[in-house]
Amino acid sequence: MNWHCIHLTRQEYESGEVDILRGAFRAAYISRNGPQGMALFGLWSDDGLQYLVYATPMTERYFRPILDAYSATQEDPPRNRQMLEYICGDEKGGDVLVC
Repeated sequence: MNWHCIHLTRQEYESGEVDILRGAFRAAYISRNGPQGMALFGLWSDDGLQYLVYATPMTERYFRPILDAYSATQEDPPRNRQMLEYICGDEKGGDVLVC
């Protein structure tokens, strides 16, 4: 299973789009009793122009409409997970192994 990535511009980030995503995600997470492995993480792109919001594979099952609304792309998990900033959900979700 792949992770999903939402690409936000710096302007979207500074306008609070991550807070909107966090709120929608939190509602889905709580309504499903906090599924293990379901989480959002983020980090800045290497060039600093985009904030990348990564959704763990478990997230797809419960958060698909939002992923679609933001045109999330399926991607391999981030290489350096220590660089990820926790946004919401299962804090250990970044440790999920992908087969």
